Amino acid sequence: MRIPFTFFRVGLTLLLLGASWIAVMLYYADKSFDNPLIGASESSSLSVQLNGKGIGFYTISSDMYQNNLIVKILDSNGNYIDIKKITNKVTVNYFRFEHTGQVTLEITNLSQQPVKISGVIGDTRSTENTVPAVMMLVGSCLLLYTGYRKLQCYITAQPDENSS
Repeated sequence: MRIPFTFFRVGLTLLLLGASWIAVMLYYADKSFDNPLIGASESSSLSVQLNGKGIGFYTISSDMYQNNLIVKILDSNGNYIDIKKITNKVTVNYFRFEHTGQVTLEITNLSQQPVKISGVIGDTRSTENTVPAVMMLVGSCLLLYTGYRKLQCYITAQPDENSS
């Protein structure tokens, strides 16, 4: 039994392969994580070694809906790459790094009560995502094309105007 290749199947396969490829790359990317309890007016930090130039990410989630946290990203020389104030439960942000070295995520609790957080910092490996991103783009275009063709050939029944 032979399964015919259709634009829909090829597009869906390309989309799933590209998404899986990117998911595996992000899973094995350089990253560091920790789950500290930060007391009132205290700080905690996470560090990761990043190579070359690229785009890094950090994720902060806490057990409270209203937070008052300051997040600083520092390079290996102690220079600030990014500074953000976090007031919600889950935050994901990105930053650009320009050279190889250790990058530190420093989280400071500005509130008067301790906060249990979960923090992750790492590399998105954005330079390696080009091929799977193109695969996903081609797959999406093929799926859109097959949907357009189906709708173009779809005939709807029109009611008779003179029926009573």
